[in-house]
Amino acid sequence: MRIGATFLAGLAFCCTCQSRAQTPAGVPRVARQGNATQLLVDGKPILILSGELSNNAATALEPMEPIWPKLVSSNLNTVLVGVSWAQFEPEEGKFHYSLVDGVIAKARENHLHIVFLWFGCWKNGTSSYPPYWVKKDYERFPRIQIGEGKTVSISGPVELLSTLSDATRDADARAFAALMSHIKEVDGSQHTVVMMQL
Repeated sequence: MRIGATFLAGLAFCCTCQSRAQTPAGVPRVARQGNATQLLVDGKPILILSGELSNNAATALEPMEPIWPKLVSSNLNTVLVGVSWAQFEPEEGKFHYSLVDGVIAKARENHLHIVFLWFGCWKNGTSSYPPYWVKKDYERFPRIQIGEGKTVSISGPVELLSTLSDATRDADARAFAALMSHIKEVDGSQHTVVMMQL
């Protein structure tokens, strides 16, 4: 777990894809206050003091049990938690919400906010987190091409999804939209989830 303040730059905010005028007052959002830019949660500024879990820490709820007391004892108010597309949509169109719901419940129980990190098509320049149904379909979800159209390197196939594929973009977007819709449904009034990092 890394401890430190979370910077607002580069973060997409949960449920604030609408224009500012359409955003309900309590929804977490960024606003200018004089010369400062602040994250507002329930209309009040919040300074995020966060601990970031390792990429795969939230793959099951039980192994996370010892983590929650450490976050609380560190006087943090927020935890950054990865959500893997592979776990969220193991079969196309079938979304598993139990892990996300469990993390939200434990954060509430421990009086913590959450910043979810979406691990979709790419993370740190690799395609480690897409589900198997995406990874096994080279036709529908093409890989990058290196050299003269080759998708094979010395060590084998390049497992990096092409950024030029509409099918890849659309599949990731559908999963992300399902996640955001679910978060709004289960947390739209409590605002445990204050941000979403893409």
